[in-house]
Amino acid sequence: MTVTSAPAGTGRPAPLSRLVDTELLKLRTTRVWWGLLIAGVSLAFLNSGLLAGTAGLALGNGAAPSPTPRDPAMLRSIYTGGFTYGYVIALCLGVLGMAGEYRHQTITPTLLAVPRRGRLVGAKLVAYMLAGLGYGVVIILAGAALGAVIVAARGYPLGLGGSGVGRAVGLSMVGCSLWAVFGLGVGTLIRNQVAALFVAIGVAVLIAPLLALGLQAAHAGSVAQYLPNQASAALVQGANGGFEQQLLPWWGGLLVLLGYGVLFAVLGVALTTRRDVT
Repeated sequence: MTVTSAPAGTGRPAPLSRLVDTELLKLRTTRVWWGLLIAGVSLAFLNSGLLAGTAGLALGNGAAPSPTPRDPAMLRSIYTGGFTYGYVIALCLGVLGMAGEYRHQTITPTLLAVPRRGRLVGAKLVAYMLAGLGYGVVIILAGAALGAVIVAARGYPLGLGGSGVGRAVGLSMVGCSLWAVFGLGVGTLIRNQVAALFVAIGVAVLIAPLLALGLQAAHAGSVAQYLPNQASAALVQGANGGFEQQLLPWWGGLLVLLGYGVLFAVLGVALTTRRDVT
């Protein structure tokens, strides 16, 4: 499916809102969106359920018990458990949003319909920010709902009004939106869909967390806190699981993620307007 550049006979480019609607329609007409969403919800159930079910228990011989669900940090971890994997799902969604155009060879007719590449990339950015936010809402709320059921079944108060709980839930949804923008930027930088997914997931799940641990161990937490994974952790301010780490305040984490989003948006526009797509 290609983007309509203008109403017939007007000779004027379509408004940005129409291009955004078209990008969202293109996403909805594929099976990718619901496949990723099902995976995200399943992982949210798994993570939030495990956190809610094991909070306050000592796992392993001689291990100290984790905080109970009465602890605000543990509650934030439980109710935002979907974000642990949800940001990776949103990242993959963004990667496919651009790299998929090259994979299925739809980028050429799309750019012929929208000659101003900056407008096309702008429409994709807005569309995938909205899609990432939608994914975040569904994934985070799914995990939070199961977590609340388990917390209540264990006889603890839900604690939904606990310190920073509502804020962490909302910010984790926004975080998914920003990670979708990161993915779109990766899909622009690396046009091979498989390679782009491999690099994006590898960096998000393995390389960046290991780098953060290494910097923390080297007493360079002041540097590690500006990595995107650490900025995401700052949004939640959850239980640390026994690992000491230096994090920005929640608003600092949000600003850092916004900065990464702006950087990838600029890179996406710059590369798309200069590259030959053939």
